[in-house]
Amino acid sequence: MNSETDHRIQCLQQIHKVFGKANEILAGISRPSVCSEVLLSKPGTAYILGLSEVYRVSKRLEDGVRAQQLANEMLQHTLREVDLAWNNLLSFLVFGHPMLQMLLLEAPGGSDTHRSGPNPTPGRVCEVCLTEVKQESEQVPTGNSDPVIYEGSYYHASCANFWLNCVDSTLPKEK
Repeated sequence: MNSETDHRIQCLQQIHKVFGKANEILAGISRPSVCSEVLLSKPGTAYILGLSEVYRVSKRLEDGVRAQQLANEMLQHTLREVDLAWNNLLSFLVFGHPMLQMLLLEAPGGSDTHRSGPNPTPGRVCEVCLTEVKQESEQVPTGNSDPVIYEGSYYHASCANFWLNCVDSTLPKEK
């Protein structure tokens, strides 16, 4: 495996770990009414929005792997594990409250707002997820309205944030 593949697997494994911990926390709440109350609190809603952003990172990673043709058995397995963990999390959000339903709708599932196509502009590719880094309109807020540029490399803000907080203290740089 090359370093690009290793980095992606490492990041996806950490995403899976974050979702696993969230599932563990929510499964530990014995009553659905209490779970709903926790999720609808200000910190609970912020937590779910953060998890949704982490899922967006995983979907960009999946797109980047596909676009760069890095897919191998380990990557595919890890991507499936991330999706399973995310789908388990979604089961906690189906208590029917409009706020939770809105969070479900905002979660990426097939949206093309972050897809880059097979040949993104050279030099404008996020070094974490390998998809195109571009300015996004204010009308489609995804947390990545401005790219992060560090030592000549580009990153989506949420990709860089996740990497630095959950994977490694040094951002990946392939060039």
